[in-house]
Amino acid sequence: MSADEDSDDDVEDEEDAEEDDEEENGDETAATAGGHEVGETVSDENGEQTLVSLADEVGTFESGPVVLEIEKANGVSAAFEAEPAMLLDDPEVEYIQVDMNVENTSEDDVMFYASQATLITDTGEQLEPDMMLSDHIDGDYFGQVSKDGSSFYILENSNADDVESIELRYNAAHDENFEDLGEDISVEIDLER
Repeated sequence: MSADEDSDDDVEDEEDAEEDDEEENGDETAATAGGHEVGETVSDENGEQTLVSLADEVGTFESGPVVLEIEKANGVSAAFEAEPAMLLDDPEVEYIQVDMNVENTSEDDVMFYASQATLITDTGEQLEPDMMLSDHIDGDYFGQVSKDGSSFYILENSNADDVESIELRYNAAHDENFEDLGEDISVEIDLER
């Protein structure tokens, strides 16, 4: 082995040891797939939003022929301006954002209302999505189609950084005769800081 190869191995060993220390000590900062880290504040034409917690790549769940992928859930503290501020009673809000993708895997027409899921927090709140801020994910799936969007749940009695875990409840997919095609979906999510 040459001196250069031995030196490269030492650097790799040190980097691996640092990564192990971060994992053991919990020093690793949670970040979204887009690279935003917990504690980071983003300012844009809509105001300021501070990411206080997150769960990335939550999982994939099924109800009959419907496949629901929850891409992420974020706890956010925001001070909105412009149009979003006009939609709210108070432009300073605490909220949980849930990003998802829904796919009908069958050729049949299916109804599944992902944007109407109920969110329950470990702080004792039961919330419906804010329809003004949330994306409208139409519940009618005519054949093999997919749709995605985000639901925003405005916290009424908690700060986003107080919420450590959430539960999302989705009603089962059903057909045009309102016959269930699968089971209700219930997802528990721990939010990382």
